[in-house]
Order: sequence, then C-alpha cells, then structure tokens
Amino acid sequence: MADPKKSQGKPDTEPADYTGPERRSGMEQATRVGGAGAGGRLYQRVRIQVPVVNRPLREPAAPGGGSRRGATYNLAPGGLGMLLEAEFPVGTIMEVLVRFEQDLLAADVQVVSVIPQGSLFLHNCRFTRLGAADRDWLTEYLRIRDRPHP
Repeated sequence: MADPKKSQGKPDTEPADYTGPERRSGMEQATRVGGAGAGGRLYQRVRIQVPVVNRPLREPAAPGGGSRRGATYNLAPGGLGMLLEAEFPVGTIMEVLVRFEQDLLAADVQVVSVIPQGSLFLHNCRFTRLGAADRDWLTEYLRIRDRPHP
C-alpha cells in the first residue's frame, strides 16, 4: 500500500545538486537559533576579534596586491562578521584568511549585510566555501572558547 504522506510521482531521493541542510558538513547536529525563516540562525555567533585578510574574488587585483586587512567581529561555523575600512556591496564574494593563535582558516564568503560602525564597516558574511574538516575544527574551537571557565 502506498504511503499517503508521500506525494505521488516524486522520487524518494533528492537530485544530485540539492544543497539542503542534510547535505552540508556538520549541519546534521546543528540546532537553529531563533525562529525558522530568514531571521533564524543555524549557529550561535561568538564575539571574537582576530586578524582577517580579505580579497574580493571578482575584482581585478589592485596595484600593490589587492588584499585588505581587517578584524573579525564575530564568528560561527556558518559565517563571520568582519570590520573593514572599505565598504563592499551585499552579494560580494570574497576570499578570507582568518588568523588564530597557531592556525589559519581559509574560506570564501558572501556579504549578506553591511552596517556602518564609525569609520569602519561591519560586513556580515556567510561561508560559501569551507571544507568539512575546517568547519569541524571551527565548531570545536568556538565550543571550547565559549565554554564557561570554572
């Protein structure tokens, strides 16, 4: 007998290009913070300030390199906020290098919002390229760092 909850004519498996949460590394155990929808977050952000170097990917290299320095404002396994001197439009794809004490995290991000902060701009970004091992390392780093100390 057919399962009435399944719609007729749809395959039981998702297409190969499906990018739902169950296909993203480390997302299986994640809990949404806040309500469902655009405002809900998949991860809790941790306030942390470490150096970050960024470079827009679709912009020709500027004389003198093209990389710009800034600092993280907050960080989560799903993205980061970074304070930069220059303002980049929402939708900009950037390559970022985040420097921790002994480690370097390389990823691509997409700017989702920009908020002026005095002479700087807070760019809230989501990771568009972050390897599974890097995401796992970052999740563990933030868990340990954010844990209450006795």
